[in-house]
Amino acid sequence: MIQTNINYKNQDIQMQIWNSVSKLDYDQQLKLLDFINSLFLNVKNKHNNLLKYSGCIEKDELDLFKASIKDCEKIDYNEW
Repeated sequence: MIQTNINYKNQDIQMQIWNSVSKLDYDQQLKLLDFINSLFLNVKNKHNNLLKYSGCIEKDELDLFKASIKDCEKIDYNEW
């Protein structure tokens, strides 16, 4: 566990965090939120190894992936 100055009160820490987060742009705030949520993952969950990658790929890149595999289930009989 990270040790902090004992003189900090919980409210002081929360205010410092809020002030720091408010300086981040939207994308940085999303990444921070992903990181914060990752702190709460149950280590016993067998899917945690995949969840740690959540948010690593930008939405526009995911849309490209989706578009590129959209027709993968179609059969091209001319390939035989």
